[in-house]
Amino acid sequence: RRPPRYDRDMPLMRRFRAVPWLLLIAALQVLWDHWHRIAERDRARVAQILRSSKGLPHRMSQSERHEIVEIAGRLDHLGLGRDLASAATPFPTPGLRTKKPKG
Repeated sequence: RRPPRYDRDMPLMRRFRAVPWLLLIAALQVLWDHWHRIAERDRARVAQILRSSKGLPHRMSQSERHEIVEIAGRLDHLGLGRDLASAATPFPTPGLRTKKPKG
């Protein structure tokens, strides 16, 4: 008896079961990297607000919500989108070159 061929004898869903997890891990790595580009003081303040409100917007004051939006506005949104798109593609895509931050 010959050994089963990976691509023919294995159901399609079993072959690609790990792909969503790999994409999730790649996305989390990109998000982690961008999160750490924010100043330590801002990260600590966001964490404090989210802990005190348990992440629920209706438990935040208007000024705390405004502060979170202000800090989120300091993210490099285009760079984050580019890096997420680059992490999700298995091959190099023209125009999606990632640039390391200066400093």
